[in-house]
Amino acid sequence: MNSRRRDVVSAIASMAILCICGCGGSNPAAPTGQSKAVAPRTLHVALSGSDQNSGTTDSPWLTIRYAVSQMHGGDTLLIRGGIYTGAANVIDSEQDVVPSGSSWSNAVTIAAYPGERVTLQPPDGRQAIRLTSSAPHFLVFEDLVLDMSRQTAGGSGGGPSAVYLSGGAHHNRFRRLEVMNNQGNGIMFSDNNGNSPFNEVLDSSLHDNGRYPGLNEGYGAYVFTSDNVFEGNDIFNNGGYGLHFFSNKPGSDVSRNVIRNNRIHGNGTQGGTNYGIVVASGDANVIRENAVYDNRGGIMVYERSSNTLVENNTIYNNAPLEGILVQGAMNTTIRANTIYANGTDIRDAGSRTIVTGTVGH
Repeated sequence: MNSRRRDVVSAIASMAILCICGCGGSNPAAPTGQSKAVAPRTLHVALSGSDQNSGTTDSPWLTIRYAVSQMHGGDTLLIRGGIYTGAANVIDSEQDVVPSGSSWSNAVTIAAYPGERVTLQPPDGRQAIRLTSSAPHFLVFEDLVLDMSRQTAGGSGGGPSAVYLSGGAHHNRFRRLEVMNNQGNGIMFSDNNGNSPFNEVLDSSLHDNGRYPGLNEGYGAYVFTSDNVFEGNDIFNNGGYGLHFFSNKPGSDVSRNVIRNNRIHGNGTQGGTNYGIVVASGDANVIRENAVYDNRGGIMVYERSSNTLVENNTIYNNAPLEGILVQGAMNTTIRANTIYANGTDIRDAGSRTIVTGTVGH
């Protein structure tokens, strides 16, 4: 090879080396540990399964606890019909791995297999669903029966709720649940270790809770947090209030909750001054388009509340107490309700209450 040819070959080789080095520096390869998006899966649990299986339709897992620990955002767990008992069949972020989703479109969904009745019957002293540690979020629970009939403790703080949220758990959805037979409260959204806001209870049945024999105890739901929605539910035959929104803890926020289009009836089975709905704390809570009937009292707006809206509800046959009682609350608006046949239809002992467009039957 002559000298000129050798020079050309050498220059081309040098340019190639420079290009490789330059390209590597300006466009680095993805780190080997970088995660990739994982496609959503549909997983399965059945009483005939095994936790050594693969979780498919034909090879289901056995326990809910194990199955939930295998999930990630976007996954759906379908539970085949039957009664699931024991600690391995509760959902508890304090004891086990409970993954979160990243949005409603990438939620973790735990549901009954379509058309099959799935009952979770937790052991004494355990919640069916407890979301606390790591602030679980964007979980959806659908079509489950939470039967708390194995519980023995009740009273104020004396026993577990079927559903318990605290520690900042947020954006969780409970749809078409049946929550029943508890000694204490059916559902509790707690302000322990911070607000747990933006949760939803939709189209569910909360009934026959508060079996413990104590006055004003055992509610369908007891809520200490903000920005929650209770809509389309049937709430009945609970020992105390149907729904109770309250906190006396400094810094707690029980505001902007929406209570809409529920049927709330037959609550207060243990006697006492029990109402279908009580909003006792917070600002700008909304009670709208509910049917509230056959409770000991209808709706109470209590002294720590401000700017509560009570609108377009039908309130009747609540006795011996009031259909609507405003006691010590500020700036309550009572508008366009139909109210009749209560112990007393409306009693206002609040400050700057506005009553307009409310009619009898």
